[in-house]
Amino acid sequence: MTRIVTVANLKGGIGKTTTVINIGAGLALRGVKVLMIDTDPQGNLSSSLGVTAKHTLYELMIEGMDPARCIVAARHNLDLIVADTTLLTAQTMMSRGAEWGRTIERALEPIAQYYDMILLDSSGSLNPLNANALVAAHDIIAPTTVEPFSVRGLELLHQQMRTMRGDANSIKLIVPTMYDPRSRQALELLENLRQTYGSKITQPIRTNVRLSESPMYGKSIFEYDPESRGAEDYRVLVDRIMESLEIVATGNARPSIHQRNNPTSVAESGAQGDQNGSSFMSRPAPTYDLQVCPRCGRDVRYTSAAGYRIMICNSCNYTKQILIRNVR
Repeated sequence: MTRIVTVANLKGGIGKTTTVINIGAGLALRGVKVLMIDTDPQGNLSSSLGVTAKHTLYELMIEGMDPARCIVAARHNLDLIVADTTLLTAQTMMSRGAEWGRTIERALEPIAQYYDMILLDSSGSLNPLNANALVAAHDIIAPTTVEPFSVRGLELLHQQMRTMRGDANSIKLIVPTMYDPRSRQALELLENLRQTYGSKITQPIRTNVRLSESPMYGKSIFEYDPESRGAEDYRVLVDRIMESLEIVATGNARPSIHQRNNPTSVAESGAQGDQNGSSFMSRPAPTYDLQVCPRCGRDVRYTSAAGYRIMICNSCNYTKQILIRNVR
């Protein structure tokens, strides 16, 4: 079953987009086929991954465009539907229609079969797009900085879910972000969150400058600095998500939406072409240098010694040596 997950909190500036990017990238590394959807008119999700596209969520929702033309490959196992300022107009048009709150849900119906998880990013306010994203979700992941105003936004999200869906049980995980264990206030608020929400609270994502730098280079933390504590924290979170939401990685077992129709529709949906005129989508999707352990499926790290590139699993200590040059 495809899980539709919305990352939401009714406050901005708390690391929602960073969380979406690194959850999606981490799941993709585990062999999970992920589609990320940006519902924020600012379009930060695509720019943070260094991806551009010809078609957007507006054209999928409002104009009924073929989904294959709106979806671009961001990484291996990781696809993306981008957003831009046209979504500002979309919100007005959506609110005029019957069952406007299910516009995104209906748009996802023909797409779901191609993915293990559909992951929606949202902005920090309750507008028609965010309401759509919350209605469409099977599960909600709520990031929150360990600060009073962000915690209040989390409370408002629970209230809103009780109003919209009758209860707040769809909020499955709460992710403390930008956590500084040296701060007394952060320690106290984290403890209060655990007392209030119990097992829904995940291990915190600690403050890490590498996390804030990686979007400037269009990379996930696993590409930018896989040895950082930001990468370590998001690996733990990805494991928790797979366990809590019962996500199953199908890898290549699911068909690709880009092969559903004729190949020309794939090229049309790609990002801006390079100097030779070939589109992003007509080239193979970029792959991560970081791989997963063939024994336990966890992330591995690399080192080099005596002409060998050595793969080492941090979890089960599996190692593999690859000769990279002749040694005398």
